[in-house]
Amino acid sequence: REYKVMYGSGPVEGVFSKDTVSVGGIDVPGQPFAEVSKVSFGPLNLAFAMGKFDGLLGLGFKSISMYNIPTPFEAMVDKKLISEPVFAFYLQEDMAEQGELVLGGIDAGHFTGSLVDVPLTSETYWEVSLDAMSFGGEAVVSSPSKAIIDSGTSLLAGPSDQVAALARQAGATSIMGKAYVVDCAKADALPALKFTLGGHDFVLEAKDYVLRVSGQCLFAFTGIDVP
Repeated sequence: REYKVMYGSGPVEGVFSKDTVSVGGIDVPGQPFAEVSKVSFGPLNLAFAMGKFDGLLGLGFKSISMYNIPTPFEAMVDKKLISEPVFAFYLQEDMAEQGELVLGGIDAGHFTGSLVDVPLTSETYWEVSLDAMSFGGEAVVSSPSKAIIDSGTSLLAGPSDQVAALARQAGATSIMGKAYVVDCAKADALPALKFTLGGHDFVLEAKDYVLRVSGQCLFAFTGIDVP
């Protein structure tokens, strides 16, 4: 059975297969998956050619699956292969160090304090309410909007005009109209960025949203206009 899917970074096509899929020592027998045989030239093509990975593990909801195929994680839950219907990510501050994906629970050794619950506004993407957003105390988003928690996006993404305005506030310079860089000598002095999600405040300091890559300081925002 053949398929075609359009991702935000480009289209792919290929055939569906079925096999035992193993992730983190958990075997999911008879799991359907998509083999990619053709990728259009562009960001996705470059990602597969240069990236240190061989595929994508979907963790979204079946409601947005074009072909109504459950993800391996949903199969793990349905087949009771994991103790809880929970997954968690841990990312190191040092990009040279390995992160972690936990299936079926949370590693309490990776955080301090208490966890907070942010309710979903829709079981499609991992969509939540972005109540407000401020940069250095100045409002960037003042009326409720929708936001998606996306493990597959390297940068924080938002409407191009709002990201451009935020970049100007940070003194960032545009590269090709997509990425932004800041002066590394001034990066540490940039103010805090606060998101209010589902009634809870989450604060990023400059070290959290400025990425030091190959001698440059990348402002970790990019503009994406979703129809």
